[in-house]
Amino acid sequence: MSALRDPYAEGAPDRRYANADLLPAGTGEFRWRWWDFAAVWVCVSWTLAALMLSGMPGADRFTWPQTLLICCLAQLLVLLPSFLVEHAGDRYGVPFAVFARSAFGIRGAALPALLRFASACVWFGFQADLGVQGIVLLTGDPGPSDAFGFLGPAPLVFLGLQLWIVTKGPRGLRRFADLAAPVLIAGLAVAFLWVSTHPRGPMLPEPARPVGWGADFWLEAAPALAAATALFAAVGLTVPDLVHLGARGRRTEDGRPGSRLGVGLLLPVLMTGMSLYTVALMSGSGYAEEGYAGSLTLHALAGMPGGTVVAAAMLIVATLCGNLGLNLVSAAYDLSSTAPSRLGFRGAAVVAALAGSAVAWWARSSSDYQVLVWADLAEGFFGTVSGILVAEYWIVRGTRLRPADLYRRGGPFWYAGGWNWRAVVSFLVGGVLAVGGSSGENSGLGANGPALPFLSALDDFGWLAGLVAAGGLYTALTRWARRAGPAGD
Repeated sequence: MSALRDPYAEGAPDRRYANADLLPAGTGEFRWRWWDFAAVWVCVSWTLAALMLSGMPGADRFTWPQTLLICCLAQLLVLLPSFLVEHAGDRYGVPFAVFARSAFGIRGAALPALLRFASACVWFGFQADLGVQGIVLLTGDPGPSDAFGFLGPAPLVFLGLQLWIVTKGPRGLRRFADLAAPVLIAGLAVAFLWVSTHPRGPMLPEPARPVGWGADFWLEAAPALAAATALFAAVGLTVPDLVHLGARGRRTEDGRPGSRLGVGLLLPVLMTGMSLYTVALMSGSGYAEEGYAGSLTLHALAGMPGGTVVAAAMLIVATLCGNLGLNLVSAAYDLSSTAPSRLGFRGAAVVAALAGSAVAWWARSSSDYQVLVWADLAEGFFGTVSGILVAEYWIVRGTRLRPADLYRRGGPFWYAGGWNWRAVVSFLVGGVLAVGGSSGENSGLGANGPALPFLSALDDFGWLAGLVAAGGLYTALTRWARRAGPAGD
């Protein structure tokens, strides 16, 4: 068996930095197929499309082709670096947190891993509210607290469902996704047919004051594009953990490992299609409020016998699949990678689910939502992480890795005490550029003003600025160190 498929072939990895869940996916029991990824992407696309469109500044002034163009550009900005990062996971079968060791060091990789873990936990807890609303729709009883039943039985039931699925590991999520996607697609078809036969508005109308395609469009599209990019920031850095589950350790005719990046490309394709579907459903149902996919579907199915049940089922299965697939899977791998000898994927997933639920409960019970502002700012650092990893993998190493070295002390990825100072410096510099001028407005929770006002011009596209700056600085520092020899390290 090749070293790609079996890291033990070149000597056993250090047990302090490896466990069965962190080893290359080609050696494990979980092998996702393209339709498994498509099932998750369908659920993710449905839950994100309405949020993106409702949170897009000036959306009522754009024509629907312009709206789709903005959505596509936002996805390209975020997902292109993500595809470059996920190439390593697909090619070598390693999760993101393990691949990050190649740039940050065996120990230093805990920096981006814990940052992503914290962000994923926060959004896991709050996005679970959508599933809670689905349960409330089914039972008709919001519980003793509020419309979401946040302190009632509904959140406990939904948390129990999430834990039941995730404790079965990636295989359990894959099987659930394969069941959830057909349910959601059937619900989408029902909603579209109902709106088509009971229209309350025209399909895909032009707005009363459309923005033209000249310079005016790009000026007005800039804030909308920035808002859509911010929404995708967290998604972009969680995709690699799912894609690595599809790695099979295949090799091309010249002996190099193969790649199947097509599963990642399914996401923007489905996302664009779901955005078009959402715009059409908004138009045909006369929906003009800001909200999420569940509220849109409930509005579209108003008057249909059993419409509430259909909307609730769609909301529950899509939220379970999307929230677990994007937030909890990445959080579990991240936490497990920081303490491999103590936590495997399942244990880390349970910790992440409980932590995220506790944070969301605390924020709602105390009416203090500043945790969302911090999570939003943390995502600004994701661009810097992507920039560093893209530079390390594509420029410095030319896509060549030895997976076994990612699990060993004293190897090429040990650097200085397990940390690569070049990655840390690049991370900090890029992070300052990414979030230093941010006022927290993307979270919609108000702002106290940017920490560094002179960087406020970068606020809208801080994610992109951090990516370019961190990647460029890391490349320059690495090349300088190589020229300087051992002293440069």
